[in-house]
Amino acid sequence: MHRTCLVLLLLSSLAVAQNRPAPRASAKDYPASKIEAQYSIGARLLSKTQIQNSFATPLAGHYMVVEVGFYPVDGKSVDLQRANFSLIASDTKSEVTPATPDEIASILQKRPPSGRDVTLYPTANVGYETFPVYTGNGTKQVGGPVVGAGMGVGVGKSTSPATTDSDRKTMQTELSDKELTNGEVSSPVAGYLYFPVTGKEKGNLQLQYHGPDTVSSLTLKDK
Repeated sequence: MHRTCLVLLLLSSLAVAQNRPAPRASAKDYPASKIEAQYSIGARLLSKTQIQNSFATPLAGHYMVVEVGFYPVDGKSVDLQRANFSLIASDTKSEVTPATPDEIASILQKRPPSGRDVTLYPTANVGYETFPVYTGNGTKQVGGPVVGAGMGVGVGKSTSPATTDSDRKTMQTELSDKELTNGEVSSPVAGYLYFPVTGKEKGNLQLQYHGPDTVSSLTLKDK
């Protein structure tokens, strides 16, 4: 019953807490950017700490998260497709494409660490907060400024061989709500892309976007 109440409270906070990041003033305001004829694009690679502070879903160590800002030229409409993005390791040339929220949630649900279970819970605070975050090797305390509603992650003894369907749906909802827009866009948009960690990511990474007329390549500094 206690777990059910937590899940219900969490779902009630999603509409407020789980939003895509707002696009910055221009693509040049991102650490990496590219200006093309029909659009401009900016991007930044989140560090593990930034991932842990931005997501309740335990992505750190399993997925790289890239924030993308996309800016169509005034009067232009561009078919923005997440499948047209890829992340390339500069030293090995290995290439990965974004994973979907459904794929990620299903994989993480089936990855219970050492007989422990993931518990997702809502937070609503203003100020500085510390909370336990699941890292795959236990928990550690993470702190940072918190404004408004959000989510945290706790770890306890598992009573089943995997996390529950409710946890999977909650992770999928969070990742979907924060994911980069897919489809026709005529105004600036921003969001996250989730790339599986392959173990070959060393040095800087190249984010590639296959646009309408050209391929844009942005160098992301390795965190």
